Amino acid sequence: MPVKRGDALGLAALVTAAGIMFFWRLDSNGWGNGYYAAAAQAGAVNWEAFFFGSSDGGNAITVDKLPASIWLSSLSVRLFGLSSWSLLGPQALLGVGTVVLTYFTVRRHFRHSSAMIAGTVLLLTPAAAVMFRYNNPDALLTFLLTLATYLMIRACEDGRWQWVLGTGAVIGAAFLTKSAQALLLLPTLGGVYLYSGPGQLKRRFLQLVAGLATVAAAAGWWVVIAEATPQESRPYAGGSFSNSFVEVLLRQNGLGRILGSAGGGTPGQEAAPPGLLRLIQYSSFGSQGAWLLPAAVLLLAATLVLLRFQPRCDARRATLLFSGGWILSYWVTFSFMGGVVHAYYLIAIAPPIAMVIGATWEMLRPAQRWVPFRLVAASAVLVCGIVAFGYLSNSSPFGPVLALVVLAFCLVGCELTVFRLRNHRARRFLVVSLVATCGFGPLLFSVSAIASAHTGVSPAASMVGSHAVLDSPDPSLWPDGNTESTRGTALGHLADPQVVAFLRQADNPASRWAAASPGALNAAQYQLTLQRPVMPVGGFNGGTPYPSVSQFSNYIESGQIRYYLVRHDSHDIQAEAGFADEVTNWVREHFAHIQIGEMDVFDLRLRLPNS
Repeated sequence: MPVKRGDALGLAALVTAAGIMFFWRLDSNGWGNGYYAAAAQAGAVNWEAFFFGSSDGGNAITVDKLPASIWLSSLSVRLFGLSSWSLLGPQALLGVGTVVLTYFTVRRHFRHSSAMIAGTVLLLTPAAAVMFRYNNPDALLTFLLTLATYLMIRACEDGRWQWVLGTGAVIGAAFLTKSAQALLLLPTLGGVYLYSGPGQLKRRFLQLVAGLATVAAAAGWWVVIAEATPQESRPYAGGSFSNSFVEVLLRQNGLGRILGSAGGGTPGQEAAPPGLLRLIQYSSFGSQGAWLLPAAVLLLAATLVLLRFQPRCDARRATLLFSGGWILSYWVTFSFMGGVVHAYYLIAIAPPIAMVIGATWEMLRPAQRWVPFRLVAASAVLVCGIVAFGYLSNSSPFGPVLALVVLAFCLVGCELTVFRLRNHRARRFLVVSLVATCGFGPLLFSVSAIASAHTGVSPAASMVGSHAVLDSPDPSLWPDGNTESTRGTALGHLADPQVVAFLRQADNPASRWAAASPGALNAAQYQLTLQRPVMPVGGFNGGTPYPSVSQFSNYIESGQIRYYLVRHDSHDIQAEAGFADEVTNWVREHFAHIQIGEMDVFDLRLRLPNS
């Protein structure tokens, strides 16, 4: 639906707010996730590294994800040079684009005010405030999932093939971004279109079959090429034990991620065990994106009851079914998956929650004359208040006071909703109460996320003054009990300036790698500073069996690598497996080193006697 002149100003304000939110002080995050930043830098200088998503320009090993999001960052770095802005700017643009897509998805069949509410709710989601300013794959994934939903809503309007096939291509691109997580939306897209789409059932079924074929083609072309390339002619498939990209998909980012150790993957977070209420009950998860999740489900159910007598092809109901199915599929998966699950994953359900909140607001307002629907609305407000109270209470030293303020607004809002006072002042205060109850907490977390610097593999929004800051580049803000090896695994140790100066002076540009170091995050810090390839021994955190001791020895003998960097206290990483340690121990036994700062620098041309 075209934007009317009277609505253009509101949309412009929303886009401006999104731009400020996602771009303001973007460079405070530095390299962001050094693991992906190093891969982007490598791809910007080497097309082979670009295609495979290599961690380093020497093409030793790839990252443990498919490379679409890295392609985006690599092209930006190639065009604008290596900087925080070129690495993180594409994700900020994706954030603005997702807000705009969310607005237009709702606006097609609902009022401008509903679309504005949807866009605002997305902006207030803490996970969005973090991840649309960060270079993890989740920003691109969320944008593509939102685009796919928009295209399928268009397909439900006129049944044209181009929308269905376009959706398949978008989901295929999302698969190349974050593998199986992209496919979770497919049952919702197909099921809702099969029910709500126009035309004969046979035609809709054939369209979906063609759409699935498009998904397979768009998602599979890279996998086929990468897997068909001889192993000696490509980098090692990071995250696999057999140098197979299919294994990466099925184990590392497929069943292993969902089933955990039972599926060959890594166990999930013990602090948030699997269960239906995992995303809400544990504040480390819920504070990132579940503030409005229970309310959205309640309002969705009530609105679908209101629309139960509408025609099968009703576009408003189709929009709600798409959004609701999206929420349900990701909620259930994130709640019960037994492998590693990060709180920032909740960005994937931020757009559908925003769509549901915006659309149901419009649908339930005329129904406020009926007591049952007023009770549902009041219940939604009450749940929001309880959730906000719980998250805010433990958020910071002044969190309990903020929690009580929100709870007070919540109780007033519930009372005014139930009794439906017609006084204009009461109505205005009702709006204030609803906004404070539902939006005050997420706003505080989102603003805090933007005001704080983030680094490492698991960024999260936390209140200013929080005692549980796990992703800050400032070590003094880390909780007590976090060891140096934990920090090396989660953030990567900063490159020692003295070591950097030494390597620059001694570097041979003809060598394949300037150095090697255990763990990708530590190697990435040196690679990004030197802008020369640094081999990440053992891949992400030492759990990938590459290179073996014999392979590493061959690289030394052929003159492709000269220096090995390891922290003097050996607190590089908490390795998932001992593959990196095997190489490190072998190097310590056979080569001489000098200590520079906190680093032992091994000259791989100087063997120890009798070694």
